[in-house]
Amino acid sequence: MIAFPDWLAQYQIDDTVFAEAYEATKPQLRAWMKKTIAQVYGISAPDSPRKEWNVRTWPGGFETEVSVRPLDWTIMLIDQESVSPVRLLAALVPALASGVKNVLVAFVGSGEISEPVLTGFELAGQEDVVCIEQEKLSELLDFMSAASYAGAVLDLRGKAESLSDHPELRYWRARKISSICVCKDEESPDLDILAFAHPDVGFIEADEESYAETQADAVVVPAELAGEALLAFRIVLTFGQEGCWIWNDFGYRFFRQESVVLTNAE
Repeated sequence: MIAFPDWLAQYQIDDTVFAEAYEATKPQLRAWMKKTIAQVYGISAPDSPRKEWNVRTWPGGFETEVSVRPLDWTIMLIDQESVSPVRLLAALVPALASGVKNVLVAFVGSGEISEPVLTGFELAGQEDVVCIEQEKLSELLDFMSAASYAGAVLDLRGKAESLSDHPELRYWRARKISSICVCKDEESPDLDILAFAHPDVGFIEADEESYAETQADAVVVPAELAGEALLAFRIVLTFGQEGCWIWNDFGYRFFRQESVVLTNAE
């Protein structure tokens, strides 16, 4: 069974750091992160068992047998610009929900992990979090690739660096979120929660008549405008979901590997 190299232990974040970050994060803010975890987990947890083996007979006298199982490992890459706890959780939780046994978060470069982000990892049960330099990251990826086990890299760094070609490695880079449009009507979403969830994002206020013409990476709207908003934005949050997040370009299937057999039908 694959395991991360032993030398990572010296770069592990201490439990006391997690505890201090947790206590420093207000309960109502922790609640929003819990909500994100629960919702993304509910979407991402496959209905099927951990492993599947499906046999299908096709016209023409042949069969396919497909075995489906989780990837062997996943590494999430973050840096000092990775400060949105909900966006990080929305990328991490699908790996956990899909049954990937070896999941690691690697903070790469200078700086430190923010307290809300550490709290999010604590709430998700993600204990394997290390701080390493780029050189050690390259060593880590070479080690994992040499083991010839299938894995994935989730890159949520502010500035991604090119990775070497690893045949057993899947790579997903989070889309840059720099602005979010907030549509106000008689009610309005909690702007303080939005600022907590996305401390690195600019917010553009608009009304029902103008929001659809706003250039932004996502939008927050009243529930009755959700369908209409989908025509203009790829990510739409309604009032009551403004402190949560979901990525729309990958999910639990990204963390599943398949083997296929082509055979004659009996």
